[in-house]
Amino acid sequence: MGVELHKKRSRQAQVITAVLVGAAVMPLTGAVGRFLSFSGIGEGICSGGLECILPVLLTAYAVATVAAWAALALLGVRPAWRVTLGGSVLSAVIVVATLRLYPPGYFWIITAATAACFALAAWVSSRSSAGSARYSGTPADAP
Repeated sequence: MGVELHKKRSRQAQVITAVLVGAAVMPLTGAVGRFLSFSGIGEGICSGGLECILPVLLTAYAVATVAAWAALALLGVRPAWRVTLGGSVLSAVIVVATLRLYPPGYFWIITAATAACFALAAWVSSRSSAGSARYSGTPADAP
C-alpha cells in the first residue's frame, strides 16, 4: 500500500539512460582533468613533466566513472555497478585502440564510442539479470 521507491525500468529505458550517462563520461573526464591540473591537486598526484599526464588522466577517468555509477544508480539502472564496470572497461579499450589507430582521435568519436559501450553494457547486463530472475535454481522453477 506504500509508495514503491524502486521501480523496475524497462530494458529500453535502461539502455537509453546508459547512453546518456556514457556520453557524459568523457566530457566529465576532461573537466575533472582540467580541474586537477589547474587547482594544484594534480601536482600531488605527480610532481612534474609530461609523464604526469597519464596519472592525472587516469584519476580523472576514475572520478568520472564513480560519478557515472552514482548517476546510473540514482536513475534506476540495475545493476548499476555492472553497467559502469563493463562500460568503463570496454570504453577504455576502445579509446586506446582508437588513439593508436588514429592519434588525433576526434573527441566526439570517443564520446560516441563511450556512450555505445555503456549502452552495450546495459543491454547485456539487463539480459543477464532478466535471465537470472526467471530461473532461481530450484527444481520447482526448472524450465
